[in-house]
Amino acid sequence: MNRVGYYRLPPVRGVFFSPVQEERLLLLGCQEVFSDRCLTNAIIRPGLDKALAALQPGGTLAVLSLHALAGTTTDLLEAVLKLKARDLHLVVAQPEIDTNTDPGFFAACETLTAFNAERAMVKAAEAALVSKGVKGGGVQGLKAGEPTED
Repeated sequence: MNRVGYYRLPPVRGVFFSPVQEERLLLLGCQEVFSDRCLTNAIIRPGLDKALAALQPGGTLAVLSLHALAGTTTDLLEAVLKLKARDLHLVVAQPEIDTNTDPGFFAACETLTAFNAERAMVKAAEAALVSKGVKGGGVQGLKAGEPTED
């Protein structure tokens, strides 16, 4: 399939379908639409798995917002990069993102993922220094408030 839609339902008792979300995804050109129920930190999403399985390389996953893909920034970056690794595109209604016409979104996600991993390493190194009793204080020889030469 060329374009598949995916949305998440709110955790409201008795709500099993969202005609508004489904209609909006069909208007985005989706041939088929899948959904899951929002659950706190839901890792297992059979609807998303089915949507991705329905796509062939070069296909497009359409969502109404980035919230459909993840609940945290780190999880979102991971989900987006998985799409790229499978040679899939992403279309988001709000904010407008279409990696078919502008693959820069994937590059931005790769940069943010690298930053996040680098930051985790820096935090671990800082924690190791603190546990060894090394005190911070910046560059040796500079006093707080002292102007630096350019």
